Amino acid sequence: MTGPQGLPVLAALIWATQWTVTPPAAAQVDDVTVELEQFGVGGVFRPGEVTAIRLKLTSSLKEPTNCFVQWEVPNAEGDIGEWGRSITLSAGAPRRLWLYAPLPPTVTPQTVWSVRVFEERDGKRRRELERGARIQPPAPSFVPIDKGLIAVVGKNKMHLTDYHTPGGWRRSSPPGAHEETRVVSGITPRDLPDRWEGLKAFEAIVWSGAPPPAREDPAQALREYVRRGGHLILILPQAGNPWGLGMVGQTYLDDLLPQQVPRTDEGVHLWELMPILSKRAVPPRDIEMTIRVFKVIGGGFNAIDNHYEPLLALADGRVVAIQRTVGFGRITLIGIELSEQLLSMGLPEADVFWNRVLGRRSDTVRSGQLQAMVTAEPRQLVRDNAGTIREVTIGDGRLFEEMLDKRSQAQLGLLAAAVGFAVYLLLAGPGGFFLLKQRGLVRHSWLAFAATAAIFTAMAWGSVRLLRPKGTEVRHVTFLDHVARPADDPRYEEPLLQRAASWFTLYVPGYGTTRVSIESEPKLKDLLLPWAAPEKVAERFPNVGRYVVDLGRSPADYEIPARATATQFYAHWMGPLDPQWGSMIRVDPNDPIRVETDPRTGRPRLAGSLIHGLPGPLTKLIVIWIGNKRGRPPRLATIGNQELPWTTSSLPAGRDMLNFGSMWARDAQLGPWYPGAGNTYSIAGPPRGTKELAESIFLRYIQEEQRSVRIPLGGVSSLTRPLDPGRRTKFMEMLSIYHHLTPPKYHRIGAVDPETVVLGRKLGRELDLSPWLARPCVIVIGHLADRPTPIPLRIDGKPPATVKGLTVVRWIYPLPPDEEQVRAAKAGPVE
Repeated sequence: MTGPQGLPVLAALIWATQWTVTPPAAAQVDDVTVELEQFGVGGVFRPGEVTAIRLKLTSSLKEPTNCFVQWEVPNAEGDIGEWGRSITLSAGAPRRLWLYAPLPPTVTPQTVWSVRVFEERDGKRRRELERGARIQPPAPSFVPIDKGLIAVVGKNKMHLTDYHTPGGWRRSSPPGAHEETRVVSGITPRDLPDRWEGLKAFEAIVWSGAPPPAREDPAQALREYVRRGGHLILILPQAGNPWGLGMVGQTYLDDLLPQQVPRTDEGVHLWELMPILSKRAVPPRDIEMTIRVFKVIGGGFNAIDNHYEPLLALADGRVVAIQRTVGFGRITLIGIELSEQLLSMGLPEADVFWNRVLGRRSDTVRSGQLQAMVTAEPRQLVRDNAGTIREVTIGDGRLFEEMLDKRSQAQLGLLAAAVGFAVYLLLAGPGGFFLLKQRGLVRHSWLAFAATAAIFTAMAWGSVRLLRPKGTEVRHVTFLDHVARPADDPRYEEPLLQRAASWFTLYVPGYGTTRVSIESEPKLKDLLLPWAAPEKVAERFPNVGRYVVDLGRSPADYEIPARATATQFYAHWMGPLDPQWGSMIRVDPNDPIRVETDPRTGRPRLAGSLIHGLPGPLTKLIVIWIGNKRGRPPRLATIGNQELPWTTSSLPAGRDMLNFGSMWARDAQLGPWYPGAGNTYSIAGPPRGTKELAESIFLRYIQEEQRSVRIPLGGVSSLTRPLDPGRRTKFMEMLSIYHHLTPPKYHRIGAVDPETVVLGRKLGRELDLSPWLARPCVIVIGHLADRPTPIPLRIDGKPPATVKGLTVVRWIYPLPPDEEQVRAAKAGPVE
């Protein structure tokens, strides 16, 4: 918040009294016992994210009592958010309750939290039944804000830990990836929360060796998590059918799963699976396995339905993994049980198997491989003190805050005031006396002084009234996404919705309380959360306010303290666009999107045109076309027929993309793309001279950062200076394809340590469209400037008086897959 700073010492004292550290044990006061069972799903939390806690509540009251249980979490201004839900407690009968709240980015494992329980009558809190139980997460549960997260429902991590194997010059992080991903395993179905926001922090949820959710609420949370962009991965066992495939009513998710049972193939040799599991050509030893087959490409068997598509297939065409989209997310079924026997042989390797499933491009290097690269002659691993490595944070709070901050307007007012005061001093002092003396009117100096003071006082008051906003103001940066439905897609029963993630500043001119809400669609659970930049120093008021967020009613509708200042929020919305705001990009029916053969080159070429009904022109347009042809997975380097312990060195542009593609910007000579049926945009391409996608990404995003001034190893080029518009635009594009950016280089080239750049992020993970770059599609990204937010935001029940900002529009059009491209390379038997 910007505005009065108050008394900082007093504010610090008041803050300290709010957070007295007490042991994290269960608290017993009078009527209710509160115990902490989980802090974060799987016992893990990340600062700056919505975090779920599960409480065990036991009442000693004689009669059943309606209660309101609240978790008290401060926001950036020091106001206390009371995030709670209603529950009925009976004497001696323990009840469990999930609560959800956004944690400030500055929290640590040592932070102590307060949970309070009130009796509730007529919808209002009455007497307090538990006077502030103190809870504290265990230290191992803390995950730094710049680390990714994947959840595993089951015991085995299935070598997903390859994504956080430390070593080499990165020391505590993987050398071949831009960020470390932590894997949270050991989660059971009963550990899952009952709302989707409790799962929001996870890039993917892998389900292996555990039964489906037995209760409806966690299942609905999973469904909503996927619809809003999450990824649910189901590992099928060799025997049995725990998910009830081909059966109706067996699970709460059966409408999202295949309606046919996959075939069971026994006696499959491990060497047949090696091209999709490993960088090695030959397994440590050959074993026979049982796999589940969904289809035989080019054969007669096909159990794929319900909008699933082949994802992984053996060389003989047997499809062993399938995937479908659900809203903005996806569900994957894998027919290879990743058993202990398989895992003991180091299989699967993440950069071969999991990269394809998750939609990633990074190298994963295990500790034994790193050691072999260090001891090799010549050394293969980049030296720790090379000084050729630059770290840049592209997902930083200042990326958005500089566009939202109202202090620039205040600084202009201060500058005007300073200039005015200087002019006043000049006229009321020496300048005025000189003019009077020149005209022989020195005797009127006091009158002139009084008149000057009066005039400048009136001007000052008038300028204050002119500069002060008359009503509520909102400045926003919003990412608006839409997944189009091709004409041949039969999913007419599913609603076609838009999704938006927005960071915005709200200015309320008055004092008291203000109701802030999103006008959500029925049954859609949007989020409206206080937000602060991760590196921002908190500016707290001495008078701590409180506000109640009733999670049982809506986490996107509540009243906040208002002090004629600006407050920052984050919103996550899904629903249909208001027709009065505008309509999304759509295919021109006279020129549908299609892939043709270029008669000049014989290569595939994209054709088609688009139109849009957005409330203004789109600028800074780029088109990304992902084709069917798949890139080559990484393989071990060889000398003759002998495999070395490390992979081959990649080109400057990095390894192949998962799927080959192209990226190009709209011709600047065409100007902005205006709305209306008469303003079509032909996306035919790629234009002549366009590089392959991997090289385009390197040239557009990475090369410029590598050419920047070198800094010492471990130093960070943070966003400490305002970003110029061009670099800010590129950073936002980079967040959209984060896991497909050119990976860091960790191989030495002869005796030379190559220049490389590591790109970190502290926010914006929900903006990553990387899984779409692993399948055929078209992505169009454009900027809609100085227009209202598409989110139906309401202030005291009405739209804000003034709303303007940037909307980054991202339109995705799925293309049909070529199943023949799914086949893996041929493998040879073990001799």
